Amino acid sequence: MSTSEVVATTTAAPPTSFDTALAAERAAEQMIARSIQKSIVIGVPVGIVFFIVLLTIAVAGQTEWYVIVGLGAIMGVLAGFVFGALGGVARVAHVLEQVDRGTSSH
Repeated sequence: MSTSEVVATTTAAPPTSFDTALAAERAAEQMIARSIQKSIVIGVPVGIVFFIVLLTIAVAGQTEWYVIVGLGAIMGVLAGFVFGALGGVARVAHVLEQVDRGTSSH
């Protein structure tokens, strides 16, 4: 049975550089989290309205109104979360790229 050794390596960068990079990374992650939250808050009501209208057009005379509202609400919430998260990340993904390159302007 072979054993592996863990070898500690040191980096050439001083600790202050690491702390600065860590702070920039955390700030970028917080910005992405806020962007996701805002996009979800906007996306859920828009998704609900969209799916209620879509279902009303599709099955208006064939089912009761509460079925349309219920299905539209469920589908709208799911779509709002999915597309809100996707949109929120896409809006500020460039911030993580800037942090990785060390050219953060935020």
